[in-house]
Amino acid sequence: MTGAPETSTVQDSAPFRHLHPLSIILKSLSMIGRNIVAIAVLHFSLFDQNIAYTMLAALALVALVVGVTALIWSRFTYQVTDREIRIRSGLLNRNNRSIPFDRIQDVSLEQKLPHRLLRLATVALETGAGGGEDGQLEALTRSDAEELRDTIRDYKARRSAASPRSIEQLVTDEAPPLFAMDNRRIFIAGLFNFSFVLLAILGALAQNLDFLLPDYFFDPRNWFDALSNQEIIDGLSFWMRIAGVLGAIFSLVIIGFVSGIIRTFIREYGFRLDRVDSGQPGFRRRRGLFTLTDMVMPIHRVQAAIIQTGPVRQRFGWYHLKFKSLAGDASGESDHSAAPCATRAEIDAVLDQCAIRSPGGTVPFHQVNSALWWRRALLAVLLLAAIAMTSGTLFHSGFYLVLLLAGPVSLVLILSWRQHQYVLSDGQLFVRSGWWRRRLTLLPLSKIQTVDVSQTPWDHPLDLATIIIGIAGGSAIAPLTIRAIGLDQASDLRRQLLSRTASHPAIG
Repeated sequence: MTGAPETSTVQDSAPFRHLHPLSIILKSLSMIGRNIVAIAVLHFSLFDQNIAYTMLAALALVALVVGVTALIWSRFTYQVTDREIRIRSGLLNRNNRSIPFDRIQDVSLEQKLPHRLLRLATVALETGAGGGEDGQLEALTRSDAEELRDTIRDYKARRSAASPRSIEQLVTDEAPPLFAMDNRRIFIAGLFNFSFVLLAILGALAQNLDFLLPDYFFDPRNWFDALSNQEIIDGLSFWMRIAGVLGAIFSLVIIGFVSGIIRTFIREYGFRLDRVDSGQPGFRRRRGLFTLTDMVMPIHRVQAAIIQTGPVRQRFGWYHLKFKSLAGDASGESDHSAAPCATRAEIDAVLDQCAIRSPGGTVPFHQVNSALWWRRALLAVLLLAAIAMTSGTLFHSGFYLVLLLAGPVSLVLILSWRQHQYVLSDGQLFVRSGWWRRRLTLLPLSKIQTVDVSQTPWDHPLDLATIIIGIAGGSAIAPLTIRAIGLDQASDLRRQLLSRTASHPAIG
């Protein structure tokens, strides 16, 4: 740390430190930025566009924000000892918190754009007790943040303090990286991340800045009146109308592709995955254009691997590798991205590092019962028929055409059913699901926590069941499931999974 003795550990007598003083400015700017719209609203409404009043309000806001932020900064201190981190915070209610190194599971660094310009970083600590970040030190210098991370990892590795090795040194020794993406690869990944986020942003801006728009802009009646203006429509030829519709659709498609590319560049720019052995062996992932995240995911905390793709993406040989892990992720992802746009060979090279293998081409997958698709298709047809009959009778006969959707819906359900397969092979369970968003889960049996056999009222007449598999770090809302298999087959599979889980105990 800055001003600390040149040792890898700090004694209990180490002084309490403040965060970097620039954190006052960064936090103040962030809070002021969130209130600019409020000042603008006051300028056009309460202050009747009076510049003097607006400036006084803005100065008062700046003074209040900076004063409160400086006071909070002065009351926030931390101390790094040779065994724990102690944090003191709070203005009126003082909090004294100790986080032992032994309890810290993950240490990640994050740098937003202002932090990167000022060479500052945020250190996020996770103990696993609260399901997220359990401690956060904002605005440390980059060197202090890296030293704190290395101190914790060196302590957990029980290495000698006389010869510490930083993560940067370890990564240098292991060059080249396990996986990295250049700008061309990021662009390709963006093409497969179709999104309408730009439209959402424009809509949010229009809603927050509605005082700059005409009064009738958000009145839907004016838009309906404009669309129903028969003179405008009659003035267009048939082909002009078709061209207008196609142009609107084409514009939406272009916006979707551009949005996906922009989002992907912002999130994945500079993506690099390395194997590190500082402390506990793990994967170090760095990425981000405006916000640089630097996290290390211990290998022993990886519970399962997920390979995602789609019909078009798979046609071109691209896949997305994710890990389901107990490690925290500042991005909020439920699954941790390890290779956003990779070939199967690149994915296999990463999987080899955590002793997870992908299924070979000769592994025979088992198909689930066809009731998975035809029961859903029957429900969809009945629902479409009800909508068509009701709308066609009450409103317009053209609504009967809704029944034509039954064919495409049934086709999608059939394709999804054909993709839902599973196999138990060599100490791992492989489960495929989804047609448009294809997903292959690779689950080592040693990571399985629970196996349940469930039956719905629809399953009883057909003697079918659903296998629900629970793993640590998995979602309780969307667990790993194998649907529509025979009840006897499900019970037998459950016994196999539990018996092999006992014979493959979890490591770490």
